[in-house]
This record gives sequence, structure tokens and C-alpha cells, in this order.
Amino acid sequence: MPSPAQAAVTTDETSSSVADIAADWSNINVMKPPPDKRDYTVEILENGLRVIYCSDPSSTEAGCAMDVHVGATSDPNDIPGLAHFNEHMLFLGTKEYPNENSFEEFLSANGGSSNAYTASENTCYYFTLQAEADEKLNEGLKRFGSFFTSPLFTENATGRELNAIESENSKNLQSDGFRIYQINKARQNPDHPHSKFFTGNKKTLLDETKKKGLDLRQSLIEFYNKYYSADQMTLAVVGPQSIETLKKMTHGAFSNIPNRKTNPPEDAWKRIVPPYDAEKSIIPSFGNIVKIVPVSDLRQVTITFPILYKDENEHTEALLTKQSTYVGHVIGHEGPGSLLSYLKGKGWVNSIASGSESDLSDFETFEVTVALTRLGLEKVDEIIESIFSVISMLRDNIIPKYIFNEVLQLEELGWRFASKGGVSSYVQSLSSSLQKYPPSLSVAGPQFVDNLTVDNALYTILSKSFKGQTNQKEFWYGTDYRADPVPVSTTLRWKNPTNTSNVQRQRTFEERMVPIPPPKIIRDDGPDGRWTVYYKPDDKFGQPKAFVIFELLTKEVYSSVKSAALSNMYEFCVADKLGEYAYDAGLAGLTYDVRIVPRGVRLTFGGYNDKLEDFAKYVTKQITTNLKNILPKDEAEFDRYQDLLIRSFAGFDVKQPYSHCAYYSQLMLQPPGYQYNNQELLEATKKVTLPELISYVGSVWSSGKGIALVQGNVDENQAKALVSTIDKALAFKPISATEIPAELVPLPIPESSAGSMGTRLVISEPNAENSNAASYVAIQSLSEDPKEHVMMELIGAVVAEPFYEELRTRQQLGYIVNCGVRPVGKTQTLGFIVQSSTAKNEKLTNEIKKFLDTIRPKFLEKIDEAKLAVYVKSLIDRKTEPDKQLATEATRNWAEIASGRLQFDRPQRDVAALLDLTTEDILGFWDQIYLKDGRRVITTEMIPQVGATSAPLPPKSTGYTPSSASTNKSSGSLLGIDDIEIFRQNSATL
Repeated sequence: MPSPAQAAVTTDETSSSVADIAADWSNINVMKPPPDKRDYTVEILENGLRVIYCSDPSSTEAGCAMDVHVGATSDPNDIPGLAHFNEHMLFLGTKEYPNENSFEEFLSANGGSSNAYTASENTCYYFTLQAEADEKLNEGLKRFGSFFTSPLFTENATGRELNAIESENSKNLQSDGFRIYQINKARQNPDHPHSKFFTGNKKTLLDETKKKGLDLRQSLIEFYNKYYSADQMTLAVVGPQSIETLKKMTHGAFSNIPNRKTNPPEDAWKRIVPPYDAEKSIIPSFGNIVKIVPVSDLRQVTITFPILYKDENEHTEALLTKQSTYVGHVIGHEGPGSLLSYLKGKGWVNSIASGSESDLSDFETFEVTVALTRLGLEKVDEIIESIFSVISMLRDNIIPKYIFNEVLQLEELGWRFASKGGVSSYVQSLSSSLQKYPPSLSVAGPQFVDNLTVDNALYTILSKSFKGQTNQKEFWYGTDYRADPVPVSTTLRWKNPTNTSNVQRQRTFEERMVPIPPPKIIRDDGPDGRWTVYYKPDDKFGQPKAFVIFELLTKEVYSSVKSAALSNMYEFCVADKLGEYAYDAGLAGLTYDVRIVPRGVRLTFGGYNDKLEDFAKYVTKQITTNLKNILPKDEAEFDRYQDLLIRSFAGFDVKQPYSHCAYYSQLMLQPPGYQYNNQELLEATKKVTLPELISYVGSVWSSGKGIALVQGNVDENQAKALVSTIDKALAFKPISATEIPAELVPLPIPESSAGSMGTRLVISEPNAENSNAASYVAIQSLSEDPKEHVMMELIGAVVAEPFYEELRTRQQLGYIVNCGVRPVGKTQTLGFIVQSSTAKNEKLTNEIKKFLDTIRPKFLEKIDEAKLAVYVKSLIDRKTEPDKQLATEATRNWAEIASGRLQFDRPQRDVAALLDLTTEDILGFWDQIYLKDGRRVITTEMIPQVGATSAPLPPKSTGYTPSSASTNKSSGSLLGIDDIEIFRQNSATL
């Protein structure tokens, strides 16, 4: 059954391609799940553009996506990255709207956003905005439509945007995902277009084109004119307007796109150039194992099976019958008797993921990826043999029929009760689905599993332990690797595998439905009792689902860094040991989560309500009383868990510099004991022992204060029964109100004078191979007043696009440039972040602060009452957007309960504050938090150790002392990484 995001198009006539839909457009029906009350229709415009419309009167948001059937595989051989560069350039001015920033300014003023991506065979552009008013959506569509009729490709923008491409590529150089992807492409036939380098960089787009005497701008125009044709485009338009209104707007905005009557780009190579050729590939492909040194501390083995389509029917069936879903379900099964269960029992693996990856017109790849333990790295041959054992059972039809039926039932269940998602993701999926899914369902195709053979497989192993053992370096990303032939004896064993797993098992849960009860009010048992329980029946979504969130407030879990490390270990044990049970539950639509939070332990249960109580009872008993089933059974299993956690903490070092900036900036605002830093947790995790874990877990549930939310398709009695079930299982001793862990109160950043740098933290980038610098400037407001909160959000909305335009588009400082408001407890900060491969950290900070100094005169002072009304309306639209899913509403309600605010009408409070704003209020607020003495500003900078933006390593400690915050109010203070904890302790004392 199609998913709602894959709006299936059916007609009364049999046809084999989407183009045949034009034969009788009036007969087309859009299949949708029963809960979906939106109206749909499809049509083809006179210029050949295929359009799907979705009218959703309940939404205050509208969106549009254009999917162009050309991607990076159509790059000219001598200009890698041209399709991606073309995607960037379409946003930078059109004939009708020549201002490079015009579209983004319009969206920003109307609560919207836009983006795009370039894939192998398609490029998708999309935007959303608040659009109850027809004229706003109409203008948005016209502006967007001009992308596809009259882009300017100006010389200035072309030159500047190259820096953005270079920064984006620089960001990707330390991404294992990009590095592995390029290695796999180098194992293909180099004549096949999928083997190309897709992203592009300054060298491929500028330096090499100059050497070859090519004009880059002219090449862009030629690419656009060749491939951007209405008959190769599909459009999705979603909004609260009627279908007829959406049609009228769309015709006006998109009917002028030229139809160049082009053939699909892949016709030039599809089933003409083979995707794989072992004799031509740059890196040996079939019959070889490629060993890669990753950036992160990964240990995994991946088997990649290319699935080649001999004709269009095979490709169509692959899309519609989802054979890869069935095969992936069996291989990746996590229940009892599964392959994962068997290999985990051996202590060899931590997880298995299986499914379709690359999907092109002439082939797709099916991958099985196994996360290895240290022991598993030594048992790769045996693990691969076990995978082929399951594949052999699939091929011989030994797998029980009910597993296949299970997949079909789950697809049906997920489709029937699909939740409504966000407009942005929905328009993207609709436009791309209209490219893929033809009306015909009666086609024949290959036996998918017949392609999953030992000889038709690419084997890849990742491990840091291969460092020093490799002998090759991949050209584009510099990835170290080696390729070794698979021994003949090993190949023979894989072809005749021992049956190592028993996939037959009993299903634990069955789908059942109950009538939706009438709404009930929230119930509060009072603050001094054993539990405080909140209840809200589902009065909106009409689905047989419920969510139950419990939290035991206790100081035990975060009383020290050691207890925090043990808490993390316990949380990991629960997730791993209950994995098989949870997998079965997930198949039946039930989910759980056990999460250690600074104030205690949180349990969340969700899904179909008829089995929720039994499910919650079982899980709660397992994690509290049946600990022998949860804790490591021996030192070897404990070592496996410890190793995973250590590598997880160590993986922090290879995150991007802008992520490090944001992390340290946030850490500086967290009280000691509320959040421990990554290095502390890493060291503490290395030292904990199994006996300590066993002793510690017994204390977690010993005492505390219980709070709960029950929300959804349950009546009040059922809600009480759920709480009673949990209460009996936990059996904790209640504590007094004074013993309850305190709510998060953020640390105050020291006050500084308006002209100073404020508090500045400078840290060496821990990944020695990442050449990017980053800077993050955060302005703190300690106010809890809703009016001041919405003023900060409004200022963020006003300056977000100009900030991006100045530092990213005009100055080309980096690919990562953004700003936004971040909540910290009941307060907020306004942050500005830039990451660059060309500018040093001090340059980034200086440019951010130069921009901040212009905010009042250049932007805020120019906001008259009319402009203010536009921004206020945009924020009101965003805040009053109705929850689209029960889970979203429950999560929002829980945030109020867990924080102690209990302001369930927060959106309405914010709206009231917004309606009360004046321009004088905003100017006064900005003066208070930034322009006047006493402002609280913290700057976090990351300095790379290599590359153009590197600098002498900053000192780890600057001599910061507990008295610094009080003695340096005027000049601010400079900190190194070793000063962080002193700073936090001092701030907490103050």
C-alpha cells in the first residue's frame, strides 16, 4: 500500500510510464489513507508540466516543490559539480526579481523558508510560508516560478557562490558518509555517470574550466537550457486554499516554463553503459574486500549488492512491489531467533541495518551494514557467512510465509493510520513521487533475491585499526584504504553457508482496534502525593493511539560524573537487552523509550492503546526487578557496552567545528551537575566496572517523585490503571518536595561593557584533519517574560536573512551561516554562527560582531508599524500552527509538565505578547541585551590545527580564576578549555 507521501496515481487505463498519464488526465485518482481529509487532484499543464495539488483547509502553512528530472549524473564529464552549482545559482536572482536576496527576504517576512538538493537523477527545489492570505502564496509561487523561466546567472553571483560550493565541500571532507560514498562510486565503471564526483569544488568548477578554456557561466546557462524543460518537471502545491484557487495560482506562475521536448537525461546511458565493470573500476570491485580508515571510530562491515534492471518493467516493479523492503525486513529483523539475535549472542555485533540505498534508472544497490564489536572485527568472515545463510533461506523459500504477510500488514497499518507530517517534507515527497510512480500496477519483474549472491557483492570494512595498514588514498576526499582479494576458500564457504540462525518465532503483539472514548479533562493528584498525573484524552486526531510519559524525579542519576556515566551505561543496557522485544512491539505499532535525564529517569510508551498497559507493565518490570535480564551477563558483555559508549563519546571529536561551538556555548550555560562535559563522561566511562553498575542500578529506582502524562485514546479509568501498573512495578519510596531535583536555571554570562568582546572561549579543534574554523556568538537574556521572549524571536526573524546574505552570499565566509533563538531552561539566547574553510576564527568573530553593530540602525530602526505587523503575523502564524500528530501535542504538553511551567496555553500567551509589541519596545529590548553596558555575550571559537584557517594553538588555560567574573565586568574575559569548569562553578556560586 502506498504511503501518503508517495501519493499513488492510478487511472482506468494500463500504461507503463508517467508520460502516458496525459492520455486521459481526467480519469486519474489519487490514493490516500482513510485519515487523510485533504483534497487532491493532478493535472498536466499545456507546457507538459505535471502537477499534484493538495488542499488542506486546516493548515495555516503552504508549500511548493519542483522536482526537475536532472541531477549530478548529467554533469559534463569535464565539469564535476555543475548540476549542484546550478541548483545554488537559481536562488540568486531572476529577471523579474533581480535582487539576489529577494526570495529569501520575502519568505522570511512571511514565516517561510526554502532549500534545495541535487541528487543523482533529480534536483528538488522547495519552499514553505504562512499563507492563509491568497496573495502571499500567489506571490511566493510567482517568485518561485521565475527560477524556471528567467534565472540571471550573473557574473558576480557566479564568482561568489563558488566560495559557498567550496565551503560545502570542505565541510564534507571529514564526513564518513561522503567518503564512503565516493569510495563505492570508484568501484563502479568509470564510464557510468554515477561514478562521478557530484558535489564539485572550486578546483573542478573554476580552476579546471579555466585550464580547458571553458566559460563557467556559459556552461551553467547551457546546462540549464538543455535540461530544465517543463516536460521533465513535476510540481507539488499544498495550501489551505481550494483546489481551484491553487490551480489558478499555479497556471499563472508556471505555465510559461518552456517545453524543450527533451528526452530523459538517462536515455543517453541507461542500459547502454553498464554500472559496474570489474576490469575498468578505479578501486577493485567484485571479489575484493576494501578496508577503510574512517574519521569516526566506526567498526562495521557492509555488503553492497548492485541490482541491475534489464528494462523499464523491472524498475517499475522494484518501485511498486518493494521487494527490497521484504528482504531488508528479514535480514534486518531484530526479534528472537533473528540473525541479529544470533550474532549478538556470539558477542560479535551491535546492530544490523538492511535496505535499498542508491536507486537510479538502471540499477539500485541493496546494502547490509553490521556494526561490529571488537571481537566481531576478528570474525568478519563468519558474520558474512551468516548473512548469506539467511539469504540462502530466502532464496529457497524457507522463510515462513507469515513474515512476508507481516511486512504487508505493517505497510497497510502504517498507511491506514498515517500521521500528517510537515508541509516542507510533504511537498518534496509529492513532487518526487510524481516523477517515479506510474499508474500501472500490473507489471512483471525479476526475483530480487537472485541478485544477492557472493559474486555480485562489494565488501567494505571500516575500522580505525586499519590505520598504518592501508596503501591507497581516494582522490576526492583523501580517504585511506586498501583492497584485498577475497580468498577462494572463503568465497566457497560463503557460497555454501552453514544455517546459523532460526528466523521462525512467535509474534508477540497483534493489531487490535477499540472505539475512541469521549474526551476527559486533565487530572492532577496534587504536588505532595506519590504521583502527580496529568491526563488528556484525544479529542482531535481520531486514531486508536495513546502516549504515556512517566518521570521519576531523583538526584541519584546525576549526583556525580560517575553516576552520570553509570546512568548512561544502564540506559544502554536497557536499549540493547530489550531490543528484540521492542522490535516485535514496533512491528505491532508500540514503542518505548527509557531515557536518563538530569532530573531523573523518563519512561515513554506509545502506540495502539489496546496493548499499551501490558506493554508498559512488561518493560517496567524488566528494567526494575528483572535486572538479570537487563544487566551485562558477564565481563565480556560489559566490555562490549563500555567499548560502544567510549567510542560514542570519542566520536564527539570528529563532529563539525560549528557543532563544537554550539556544544561548548551551551555547556557554559549549564550548572555543574546538570550537564557534565564530554571529556569528563568519557574518562568516567572508562573507569566504571560491572560490580559498580550492578550496585548503582539498585539505587536508581529506590526513591523519588513521580510525574506522568497520559494522553490519547484512553479514558480516565484506563489512564489511572496505567499509572497504577507503573507504580506497582517501580515501588519507589516517595521524597519530600525539598528533595526534588531543581529545575534548570541557566548560568548567567558575566556582564560586560557594550564595546567589549564579552566572555570569549577559544578552543583548538580536536579533529586534527578538519581544516574549518568556526565562531558562535550568543547573546543571553535572563528574562522569563513572554514579551521579551517573543521580542528576541522577532529580532531573530528580522535579521536571519540579512545575516546569511551578508556573511554567506556577499562575503562568502562559509557554507554554514545561520542565526536563531535557543531556549535554555525558562530563558533564551540569540546565537550567530559561521563555519569557514577560508577565514580564521578571529575574522569570523569580528564579522559577526560588525553585523551585530548594524542591527539597530540598519534593520530595527527601519521597521515601521506596517513592517512590524508583517513579522508579528508571521510569528503568530507559526505559534498557532495546530499540532499535526498526537505525538507532537503530547510532547508539547510534557515539556510544560517536566519544566514545571504548566503553561499549556503558551502559544496564546505568546500571541498576546506579540500583539502588544511596538517598535519602541523592540529597540529598547535590543539596547538592553546588546547595546548597553551590562550585556551578556559569550563567543565560542574553534581553531583548526591544519589548513588555511589554522593558527597557533590557543592555551588550554588563560589563568582564569573564580574572581575573574566579578573583576572583569568591563573588559570581559578570555578562556581556554581548561577554564570551563572553573567558569561554571564560579557562575553557579554567583
